[in-house]
Amino acid sequence: MAERLRVLQVVECGGPGGTGYQVAALCNGLDPGTFEVQLAYSVRPGTSPAEYEAMARGASRFHHVPEMVREISPLSDLRAFWKLYRLFRQTRPDLVHAHSSKAGFLARVAGWLARAPRIYYSPHGYAFLQTDSPPLKRTLYRWLEWSVSWIGKIIAVSYSEAALARGLTSRVHVVRDAYLGESPDERERGANPDVVFCTLGRMSYARNPEAFVRLARGLALARAKVRCVWIGAGELEPEVRRLAQSLRLEPVLELTGWLPHARALEALRRADVLVQFSRWEGLPNSVLEAMACGLPVLASDIPGNRELVRPDETGLLAPTEEDLLRQALILAGDPALRRRMGANGRDIVKRDFTRERLLREITAVYKQTAMSGSGK
Repeated sequence: MAERLRVLQVVECGGPGGTGYQVAALCNGLDPGTFEVQLAYSVRPGTSPAEYEAMARGASRFHHVPEMVREISPLSDLRAFWKLYRLFRQTRPDLVHAHSSKAGFLARVAGWLARAPRIYYSPHGYAFLQTDSPPLKRTLYRWLEWSVSWIGKIIAVSYSEAALARGLTSRVHVVRDAYLGESPDERERGANPDVVFCTLGRMSYARNPEAFVRLARGLALARAKVRCVWIGAGELEPEVRRLAQSLRLEPVLELTGWLPHARALEALRRADVLVQFSRWEGLPNSVLEAMACGLPVLASDIPGNRELVRPDETGLLAPTEEDLLRQALILAGDPALRRRMGANGRDIVKRDFTRERLLREITAVYKQTAMSGSGK
């Protein structure tokens, strides 16, 4: 029997959410006869280490690195780097795969110094795309990415992310994220005459929640029998609730707060359109979930969204808030168009974004590099 490849996954944002789910899927789904998978991680606020370890239960060992925080913090970053370096020296992985910007920077440098034979990095949305950061900080993020781009290889989670990666290095693979839920049955609309626009995810600056509130107001002024639902919560929830109250949107706009994942998907399936007016994206998990449920998607015209939302086929793209409202009104008034786009999106997810495809492609990349030599 061939010796198993020792793989160490590293992620800074373990817990509910796109990146956390995708890394957990690798820990749980990679063939244990071929790979021994360990996980080094920190967790999002509100998630305990035990919760994320339960999600990624397929890993053979867990290494909690709480110092690996999202923001730049020199003292915490130095401590996290030292922990990762010592971990790599002790465990001697054949392959290190880091996910997201902070883990990507620290693990690549620590892995190189610890002489890890193969190093990979998946950005899941580059930090220099984050428009809530001032220009100087975004320039710093881009420089940091460039400064370590010679270490290892990139595994981009979308073709649009790969295009950005090739501006930094030529060593780029593409393995797109997967839809990780079960394939739901065909949607059946009940007797509710309201057209329901929803969004699913964390109420953060990246998700642009204030634009969703303004969309709700525009729809309410333009037509009757429409509702908007935000499925989720987050750090901007108090501000969003204040804005909704000031616009007197209580009958039209519902904020569910955090729901267990199964209940969140139930709420998604009761909607008619997913709105994903994000400021930046990697490959949005909520869009995959909506498409799998047969919903058309109305999304901001940005990389990541463009990967999934094919205009007039699976949804519509909106460059501005004015376009968002105009196209929302088109979808609200055309149930046949919604059904056609939703069916197309469902077929694409079932064909191109399966868990099996993700595991097959990532296995091929890992094994190809192992056969061909160093991945540094």
